[in-house]
Amino acid sequence: MSPEFDRSDRLLKKQIFSLNRHIPRQRKSLEELLKEERPHVVGADGNRHRFKTAELKELSNIVPVKDHEKLKLPIYIEIESMNSGARILGGLETKIVKLMLGKEDETGEIFIYRPEIQILRKKLPTTTQYMFLVR
Repeated sequence: MSPEFDRSDRLLKKQIFSLNRHIPRQRKSLEELLKEERPHVVGADGNRHRFKTAELKELSNIVPVKDHEKLKLPIYIEIESMNSGARILGGLETKIVKLMLGKEDETGEIFIYRPEIQILRKKLPTTTQYMFLVR
């Protein structure tokens, strides 16, 4: 590898890191958020990300009560530099996205594209967040 490539690679990773400043230091469970008066998580940059209570209640109706502690929010929409779409990981997360988008049964991970991302973000604006990845 040339020094110029290494430098460009480091610069790109630094910019991606900067784009992900909003990502929470620690995600919270749906169960935990439903108990909070003002449900929120704190991002790596120290800013609060608030969740709409109505959105949390909608998710609580979709997810069985026994799984409220397992669902960690926000749900990440992973956008990678090498792909044109986005990926969502996790059993409960894919179940929710599948339901919101009217998709067939998918397990483990789901790939969605721009029109579907727009629909998902419109339906779940505070409980989903973009995560930018570089490989």
